[in-house]
Amino acid sequence: MSDENVEIVRRVYDGWSRGDFSNVDDFDPDVEFEMADWPHQTKVTGIQAMWDTWRSTLGAFEDFRSVASELTAYGDNVLVLNRIEASGKESGAGVSADVASLFTVREGKVTRLVLYWDVVSARIAAQT
Repeated sequence: MSDENVEIVRRVYDGWSRGDFSNVDDFDPDVEFEMADWPHQTKVTGIQAMWDTWRSTLGAFEDFRSVASELTAYGDNVLVLNRIEASGKESGAGVSADVASLFTVREGKVTRLVLYWDVVSARIAAQT
């Protein structure tokens, strides 16, 4: 199952690496979405709430992309180390950071997605 879970998450990142965040096919309708250690911590449930949160967060940027560099399975969890890249809409300044995402995949659907600035915290969470 771990290999299948990694492939599901890899499909999600195929779009995200091109700046396409529209794929919801791999997400459970009641997905739990959390921005764990972001300045504006957020925890919502459901695809619509997740995408509303994404849109409000990404609204300040142009050409936002998230490119996976490492995907590691921990049972139902898939830890993704990734680099986010964008340009500020107002300033045009380039922005980038190495961050992590933790996906929980059950029965072929992403049931939980947690975004982390702190990669170490994400690694710890993936193993629990």
